[in-house]
Amino acid sequence: GCEAHQHLSYPCGHVFLTCCEEGEEGLAPPTIKKKQRPQPTALPKKVLLWSAGNGPCSQQCSVVRGLAQCSCFPGFSLMADGHTCEDVNECVINTHTCQANERCVNTVGGFVCERQISCSSGYQLRNGVCEDIDECVTRTHNCGMGFQCQNTDGSFTCNPKQGCLTGFTQDSHGNCIDIDECSSVKEPCTSGFNCINTVGSYTCQRKIIMCSRGYHSSPDGARCIDVDECQTSTHRCGEGQICHNLPGSYRCDCQTGYQYDAVRQICMDVNECWRYPGRLCAQTCDNTPGSYQCSCTTGFSLAFDGKNCEDINECDSNPCSQECANMYGSYQCYCRMGYYLKEDGHTCEDIDECSQSIGNLCAFQCVNVPGSYTCACPPLGYSMSPNGRTCQDIDECAIGSHNCSASQTCFNIQGGFRCLSFACPDNYRREHMICLILSRNKVLLHNGETGNHPDAHAHLLY
Repeated sequence: GCEAHQHLSYPCGHVFLTCCEEGEEGLAPPTIKKKQRPQPTALPKKVLLWSAGNGPCSQQCSVVRGLAQCSCFPGFSLMADGHTCEDVNECVINTHTCQANERCVNTVGGFVCERQISCSSGYQLRNGVCEDIDECVTRTHNCGMGFQCQNTDGSFTCNPKQGCLTGFTQDSHGNCIDIDECSSVKEPCTSGFNCINTVGSYTCQRKIIMCSRGYHSSPDGARCIDVDECQTSTHRCGEGQICHNLPGSYRCDCQTGYQYDAVRQICMDVNECWRYPGRLCAQTCDNTPGSYQCSCTTGFSLAFDGKNCEDINECDSNPCSQECANMYGSYQCYCRMGYYLKEDGHTCEDIDECSQSIGNLCAFQCVNVPGSYTCACPPLGYSMSPNGRTCQDIDECAIGSHNCSASQTCFNIQGGFRCLSFACPDNYRREHMICLILSRNKVLLHNGETGNHPDAHAHLLY
């Protein structure tokens, strides 16, 4: 059986053909052993192999229809001669499975993936760890003869073996050389001075420059710059003129609203109000130096455009004590009924109707009140009639406001009442304000007429 052929595909040095079929017994393997080679990953169920020396093949040999056919192990490929197997470089043909941070390393029949570690400058990879390079020990520094190397983390420094005096510095060879302070980034001298370098120091020398009229030297003394006579007020421009600076000089021009008088050689004011009458302002035009100004009469204010006039509503400022009526360019105060306007034209005064009336306004008494008057009656015995002017008598007896006793009789009089007490003589009886004579059938009244009475006749007594 096939399980007996444990040396199949191994080079034995012998050449013979063995056919292995399922259920058949094959020949025993040779006893000669050679150096083992990697076994294939799997064997087919039915295969014809060269079992001694692999025939013409370098790795695996199989018989197909009586002919030898060579094949290679995984990681190898068959060369053009059809017999020899060569290693496949998976790293070159990019058939490896390494990650982006791994490096592919080809091996015989396969490959390995190594992790890539990169170190910064001044460091080196050792056992997978970046370690500092001691440039002083490895002598990879560039310190000069006059300097001493001192290692730092990732780098090194060169320290001078001996110090230099002020104004000197050490070169790459350790020698002390002069510092040129004048060529340094920061100017050591102030403006207007030149820097002169000396051994170990420097000096500042004032700059001397001569400028022509209309120019002055710059703060550093290096150049001449124009004098702005207009800004420094050193010009001679007169009233109505504008100063214009020029290189080394200036020019005087007339301002707006002025014109040049060639005779007097001055700028004269233009009277715009005379030149353009009635065209500049709605009401009043006032000439000003170099311009003009519009104004308005009393009762008007200048509009936003500076030309037209708008009516002022004087009533907004409450100039009147009572009522105000705005008018175009003015206003008028007036008073309510019962008041009169005083001579100041603003204040309203109450009219005393009681003292100024012609005739009697009231029957009894006139009382003045602000803006009007009222009539009054005596405090007792009278009341105001519906017309508000006359007084009418109060009948205390009729309305029961008297204080007469039951034995007395109330008698109304003008402006009051009287309480009367009287008794009737015999054969008379009292009824209200009269005495009635007693008789059997009739009562004799005070006017001589007679009338039936249930009790008796009576005579009036006063």
